Amino acid sequence: MVRHITSVAESDLDDRLSGLIGYWAGKRQGRRFPARADFDPLELKPLLGHLLMVDVVRGPEDQLRFRYRLFGSEFVFYHGADMTGRWLEDIANPGFRDELLDFYRSVVTEGEVRTLSYDYLRDDRRHRFQAVLLPLAADGKTVNIVLGCGVPVESVPI
Repeated sequence: MVRHITSVAESDLDDRLSGLIGYWAGKRQGRRFPARADFDPLELKPLLGHLLMVDVVRGPEDQLRFRYRLFGSEFVFYHGADMTGRWLEDIANPGFRDELLDFYRSVVTEGEVRTLSYDYLRDDRRHRFQAVLLPLAADGKTVNIVLGCGVPVESVPI
């Protein structure tokens, strides 16, 4: 079970996430957003299990849908299911799903990095995670993928 999402100041982020934001910024190379093709998985090896990639699917009347292209093994473990190939709307917890949709929409429409915190309740523990959502664009302008990374920062008994 997942508890609600809150925003986190970039200055309070885990070093791994701050490093990923710096890596993302370095890949921009004068463009507003880097492209998926700019990323080498080997350069992200320490974070691979913590990564997700979400395709942005644009529908009529600017409707946005989100499909998981990659759902890292750490997400599978805590979420309890592999969402690869599935829609964000398929997330069973409606409160969490709706909050997450709002974050993804803002990354796409505002073109800004989003930083967040959320809790997983699992095995009689509360696992606090911090995460970043980063916009990617094949053309450097129109966000077509959201790169996400979530890392555990605290685990306490409940």
